[in-house]
Amino acid sequence: MNAVDLLWILLSYLIGSISWGLIFGFAHGLDLRRRDLPGGSGVFRQLGPVWGVLTALLDAAKGALVALLAAQAPGGLAPWMATAVVAGHCWPVYFGFSGGGGLAPSLGFFLVFRPAVTLVALAVVAVVALLYYPWWRRRGGVLGIYPIPFAALFGYAYALWALQDDREGFRAMLGVTVVVLVRGLRLLKGRR
Repeated sequence: MNAVDLLWILLSYLIGSISWGLIFGFAHGLDLRRRDLPGGSGVFRQLGPVWGVLTALLDAAKGALVALLAAQAPGGLAPWMATAVVAGHCWPVYFGFSGGGGLAPSLGFFLVFRPAVTLVALAVVAVVALLYYPWWRRRGGVLGIYPIPFAALFGYAYALWALQDDREGFRAMLGVTVVVLVRGLRLLKGRR
């Protein structure tokens, strides 16, 4: 890996570090990090559905932009760039390393990078979330995890399985999955 490769990866991290949820929160006079996660679902809970959906779309767009950049970057960098954009979202340098959970930018990246696998993974997430939702409403779910992050675990698992013969796709999904899992475990332990 040379200096140019590292610049592509750094650029991906910096793009991921743009936290739309925090920007929208600050515009409303709130520091969302004190109340919730600054991703789409946290913004939805704190600022309402319009701001939550807009945040999720813009966070996904960060991932999509990096996937488009990865197509222009030297070969073999896509897995590193995918991991970096999601890591930037989770631990944004511009906002004290306290960001979202990483679902939207990973979705955006993989919708561009491996769309067919991603669409099936989204269907898996939708089915699991719909099945899990009633249980979550009655009993608080597994460790209190909301339906979308819980269901996303199954989407990531499916994508890893589906990409096992696609070396670059598998490595990108593995890197993103590790970042999202580390972030999720830290959140479950009460650390931001």
